[in-house]
Amino acid sequence: MIVYLDSSVLARAYLADEEGHEDVQRLLSDAEIAAVTGTWTRIEVSGALVRAARNRRADAEKLLSLLDADLSSEGAVTMLAVAQERTEERALTLVREHALRAMDAWHLAVAELTVPALAEKGEEIGFASRDAAQAAVAEQLGFTRV
Repeated sequence: MIVYLDSSVLARAYLADEEGHEDVQRLLSDAEIAAVTGTWTRIEVSGALVRAARNRRADAEKLLSLLDADLSSEGAVTMLAVAQERTEERALTLVREHALRAMDAWHLAVAELTVPALAEKGEEIGFASRDAAQAAVAEQLGFTRV
């Protein structure tokens, strides 16, 4: 199974005090799941980790190193890129059709434009999000809610 991870999920992998931390850890360690995400995820999650560190919840340098390792070419999560114009065009449509937040639509656009082509015939594709509206749209697009 290929699972696209929204930033809201991936950030929890590094913040032990967040609800769902253990679930994300299990997902990332599951050998049967290929975890993927978009390139902007590094920016979004880095921001969340730095803010957590400023609130004395964690050590920024340590968490950013873990994130960078997970998003490296040998890491647990593969980063996906789509031409900016295609991504923005699809994200705009999703925002206008579903009243999603911009980055939620961006993640869905990247997932929709990349993940189905990566899946083998009959392989399930999933979308992991903490946002109910985003997850509902992902289901409409053919993703299994993870």
